[in-house]
Amino acid sequence: MKIIITAGGTSEKIDNVRKITNSGSGKLAMTIANEILDKYYEKLDTLYYICTKGAFRPTHEKVKIIEIEGTLELKNEVEKLLNNEKIDYFIHSMAVSDYMVSYISNATLLAKTIKESNNPDLVEVIKNNKNVISGTKISSYEDNLIIMLRPTPKIISLIKDISPNIFLVGFKLLDNSTDEELIEIATKLLKKNKCNLVVANDLANIRQGNHKAFIIDEFGNKIIATDKEGIAKKLVNRMFFND
Repeated sequence: MKIIITAGGTSEKIDNVRKITNSGSGKLAMTIANEILDKYYEKLDTLYYICTKGAFRPTHEKVKIIEIEGTLELKNEVEKLLNNEKIDYFIHSMAVSDYMVSYISNATLLAKTIKESNNPDLVEVIKNNKNVISGTKISSYEDNLIIMLRPTPKIISLIKDISPNIFLVGFKLLDNSTDEELIEIATKLLKKNKCNLVVANDLANIRQGNHKAFIIDEFGNKIIATDKEGIAKKLVNRMFFND
């Protein structure tokens, strides 16, 4: 049996010293990994733990750590593993950036692009601006800085396309949502990406050792957990309940 777990939060470079970082400690992912290692050590061949620098990580002879920084690195590692290994389970708990840097400019340069363009579609002009700031580090004296972002590839959407029979666990984190809103949005994620399970949680319910979450399956069933250990135990039990 081979499993992939992703953990931590990706970072997207602005320049060589600055980056946009998603917050994600990897603590829940590590707790889940340890629960699997505890209960299914004998059946497990390899647990591939793809994580960002500083993320919590398990230490075990059957764990292979793969460290990445940005979304494109993550995509490369996921595709490589899924195309070259027979992976049975994929637990995608990493906080992946929704956006990456397209270009860096400033108001003066962008105004120049707009002024010189004959294209009436200003959205396209701005999106494809070529008057940009280059170099390894943006000057700290730069005025009216503009950072244009573009969407990153959706990693969770790739998984079942490459490995249709894999058991996929997705994660959804919202902030200050109602339980009904959280479950509705998590269910949409599950259906869109053909997940077998989704762990749905809200930032407002993660504090002081508590971590309320719903584990939702493809049939609409819901399991409630109230802390990381409970999430790990209930998730692993649900994943392997036929074994």
